[in-house]
Amino acid sequence: MRKILYIEANTDGTIGGSYYSLLYLIQGLDKTKYEPHVLFFQDNVLIAEFKKVTPYVYVYDFKPSVSSPVRTFKDFIKWPFHLLYDIFIPQFKIQNILNKIGPDMVHLSNGHAAMHEWMLACYLRKVKIVAHDRGTRAISFRTIIFSHLLDAIIAVSDDFKNNSIKQGVKAKRICRVYNGLDINKMTKRAILSNEAWITDNSESPLVGIIGNIDRWKGQLVVLMAIIKVRKKFPGIKCLIVGPVCKGAEEYKAELDEFTAHNNLGKNIVFAGYRNDIPDILQSLDVLIHASIAPEPFGRVILEGMAYAKPIVATNSGGTIEQIVDGETGILVPMSDPDSMANAILFYLTNMERAREMGEKGRQRLIATFSIARMVEETEKVYEEIFSE
Repeated sequence: MRKILYIEANTDGTIGGSYYSLLYLIQGLDKTKYEPHVLFFQDNVLIAEFKKVTPYVYVYDFKPSVSSPVRTFKDFIKWPFHLLYDIFIPQFKIQNILNKIGPDMVHLSNGHAAMHEWMLACYLRKVKIVAHDRGTRAISFRTIIFSHLLDAIIAVSDDFKNNSIKQGVKAKRICRVYNGLDINKMTKRAILSNEAWITDNSESPLVGIIGNIDRWKGQLVVLMAIIKVRKKFPGIKCLIVGPVCKGAEEYKAELDEFTAHNNLGKNIVFAGYRNDIPDILQSLDVLIHASIAPEPFGRVILEGMAYAKPIVATNSGGTIEQIVDGETGILVPMSDPDSMANAILFYLTNMERAREMGEKGRQRLIATFSIARMVEETEKVYEEIFSE
């Protein structure tokens, strides 16, 4: 049995798609072939779920490195020092961790632009290593260098796979494996009815965006779109669901100020972190995905598809591989509140067509984005590496 150490390096305090994708992968993994070990760099609310799948869960106080492009002369001068402190000095601590766990492979869950110190450590110990690219767009010279040490990069979309190749990344293999969702676990649950923002009035539809509050997630664009939608549906309610990312406090204040300045207080609900996302999804008339930078592969889009929800999303990154525009959802340009508003209004004024498109999205999820398929294709990558 092969021992695989999965590393989730996120330390911004939020629980995002990488956590859930990793959890679903480990849940579906063939335990007769692979023994999963999971390493976190901070405590989080999903650890209990991981422990249901494997007893080998660790939390180490370890700050992972992240490589940034060298743009200025000052960056160039600092580059050797970053290499020393980010890559070489941590080797003692990493080797100690690898000695204790003894993995046959390390699977980095946060892409190839981070944790280069682990790539070097695995190379020195002759441990196989894979990086799961969930959204690397800007690729530095350091990333290109250390990618040579990787046995594989698994990209979550063809868009991000091709981006790495175009920028000169040369891992031994670069492949695409779509994230998956187990539709059998997306059970029908009660539509929310006890919230102040829930109404049965057709003139007060409920739309929403679900995700961590951060500038690139585009919540401000949604607020701008709601101003236009409100002209036809004065009672519209829009949920902004998700916690505020570290460093995005100023952006949240900007959202609050925009809401107040445009008298959107009766239309916008900042719901914060919620643990009842399935209930919220089923309550929505329209799910909005508004990223203003290329989205690697929106997990919440899959969740919306699972509940056959009509979806408006921006046409960039992996999103265009998830949604068939005009058939299973509507794609709009990034940072374009007018186009977003028009798409929302199309759904709200054509609810039969909206239901039809939502159901086609659900069928696409079943056919293309299943957990079983994601696990199978990931295991094929493992098998190729171990057979070398």
